[in-house]
Amino acid sequence: MDGITISQSSTPLSRIGYGSCGSVWADSSQFPDIDQCTTSTSIVLKRADGLPDRSIGNEATIHKHILSSLGPYHINIPRHTAFLQPESSTWNIILPRLPTGLRLHARCLLVEKFWNGPEDMIDAIVDDGRNQHCLIRPYLGRRRTDTASSRRSMLKSISLRNYPLHIDQIGAVGLAAQSYACAMAEGLAFLLWVAEIDACDVEFVLARPRPVPDEDDASRSDASASFTFTSGPLGEHALWILDFDCYKRLPMTGEGMKIAAERFWRNDPFYPNPNAKCEEDVALWEVFRGRFLETRAKMLAGKDEAIRGVPSRKA
Repeated sequence: MDGITISQSSTPLSRIGYGSCGSVWADSSQFPDIDQCTTSTSIVLKRADGLPDRSIGNEATIHKHILSSLGPYHINIPRHTAFLQPESSTWNIILPRLPTGLRLHARCLLVEKFWNGPEDMIDAIVDDGRNQHCLIRPYLGRRRTDTASSRRSMLKSISLRNYPLHIDQIGAVGLAAQSYACAMAEGLAFLLWVAEIDACDVEFVLARPRPVPDEDDASRSDASASFTFTSGPLGEHALWILDFDCYKRLPMTGEGMKIAAERFWRNDPFYPNPNAKCEEDVALWEVFRGRFLETRAKMLAGKDEAIRGVPSRKA
């Protein structure tokens, strides 16, 4: 763990996120100015203080399994260093790595584009330290309800920590929705057919890429498209897969595919919507579907014949 752990200090930890499984904490002294941060190591702690039916222990197990399944696939999964039991004497050491927030110009873009409150509050929102840890949830399968009421309420309670960016907003900002759809399709195919897990409640987020490539990057092939994007108004950013606590192992059978389909439909609207009424959204679904089936075929090429014959349920 040399080089990626820090000892407990007197500096208070800052809560940078919260979800059903628990809260996420970081030592803000590591990055006093996150927009100038170039280090490849960002230490965070996920604490089990969420809902009683969620398990960080299960998340740690699945997380390690996913990482062990990566092989040649270049997919952004946070590193996992250790799982600390409650009685561990090193519980207060920050261990798991997660992506840091997007840079200042990206935060400015979101606020200036979608903030409908007083203009004199824009600088305060952008400069708010709580919004430095900016993660964007790209909802390719949902448009905002286009009503005057919804437009007036847009970003009235501003937080960029886990900001949902709907497909119409993605278009308005000028981001590459098709590139995100392809990356999501490859990520989902990897989870189902390589890691063999059900991708239940999977989270895709846009955040800054790792400043320094993984040690294993050189050995990874182009078996999947890059999850890092270098163009567009957000600047360099990456698609990450997060939150593994709901995942379960997936049987490579017809019944397993039914489970995977159920998990797909129950998920937050990251994936494009095949039942969309907008022609652009339907076309985006076809891009997603085509890339998923193409990637699935490549990933199954080395599998047993029994697994290759498992049907892929179509929406």
